[in-house]
Amino acid sequence: MPVRAVIFDLDETLIHSKIDFKKMKERVIAFLEKVGVTRGLLNTNMLNMEITSLAVEDLHRRGFPEGEIRLILSEAEEIMNRTELESVNKASPIEGAQETLKALKERGLKIGVMTRSCHEYAEKTLTKFGLRAYVDAISARDDVEEPKPNPRHAYHMMKLLGVKACEVVLVGDHWLDGLCAKEAGLKFILILRRNIDLKKLEGCDYKVAGSIKEVTRMV
Repeated sequence: MPVRAVIFDLDETLIHSKIDFKKMKERVIAFLEKVGVTRGLLNTNMLNMEITSLAVEDLHRRGFPEGEIRLILSEAEEIMNRTELESVNKASPIEGAQETLKALKERGLKIGVMTRSCHEYAEKTLTKFGLRAYVDAISARDDVEEPKPNPRHAYHMMKLLGVKACEVVLVGDHWLDGLCAKEAGLKFILILRRNIDLKKLEGCDYKVAGSIKEVTRMV
């Protein structure tokens, strides 16, 4: 079946992010420890999703009620949102991003952006660099209960675009994007920007691109 849609990751795929992830993690961990998570359990070397997952497990063990845990997670997410929004003015576009989106749209393809950042940050950065006009739908961390790499995030994105998994290519720069693609049954294009253990992509239907400019001919 021919490709009808291309879903892009945002940070380091379409834009150079200047989010201070270390500061974000420090702020979130400090808050979580303040409200009752065991001190020393969390550290800034963990992925954000690991921090929240371990925090939830710890709070359950310590007898926190489900409603209180949800409120704690909501506040932790607000801390993440604020840190992301602080970085908008420092971000910059990836060279070739606008030309790539324009070329894909001219071929009649639908364009989605799926990100673990918050929706407001995604809207502001895409608009700032003239990319929003090419994007049919955005699905951010705060738009779903379980963001990528959980495949439900991809299912939500496909529903917004009105396409099936066999009609979609996902483009990202991280192995977690590839994991999401694999679990959701999507083809994947890895934009190789960092040292990535390609073994993490075993079982994934993927290709490797040196830059976003190569995506147009690979789709």
